[in-house]
Amino acid sequence: MVKIDHETLQIPYRLYYNRELLRLRLHTSYGIKKLVLACLGTRHYDGYLRQQCLRYLLRSEACWVFPYIVQLAGEYVVEIADEVAEGIVDRDSSSIAEFVRQNSDYLATFGRRVTSYWNEYYRRAYPCRDHYPGSKVLAHLNAQSDAAIQRGAESGQKRTVNQ
Repeated sequence: MVKIDHETLQIPYRLYYNRELLRLRLHTSYGIKKLVLACLGTRHYDGYLRQQCLRYLLRSEACWVFPYIVQLAGEYVVEIADEVAEGIVDRDSSSIAEFVRQNSDYLATFGRRVTSYWNEYYRRAYPCRDHYPGSKVLAHLNAQSDAAIQRGAESGQKRTVNQ
């Protein structure tokens, strides 16, 4: 479970439904309906479909799609995690910082999952864990959170000095 704007969101692990029907609906839908379908598609058992849905979500700035994007980086398909690592760099840093602030338990689990997948399946391909895409995502999330804390501290210092 994650929190978005102080509301709890439970992300399903896997969904099993007709992939061709989902692809058709994705191509014929617009706006929020398309985003909802893409979010659900990130949970589909077909990795190629999850990746396609991720690409739709990465183009959206809606804050409520972010947990579905992050979740993919903590799973076992490294190619998808790599797209997440590349795709979240341009997202709004204050939204990321707020997500991190509200979801410390989720991110602790996410970090353990990333380490576990790296250790079990990708240690040889990525001898340095920091280069593994899931680790890059976690580092980016933490960096955005740290930067927001720093901005807040500097803002507080300026007010104190100016008063």
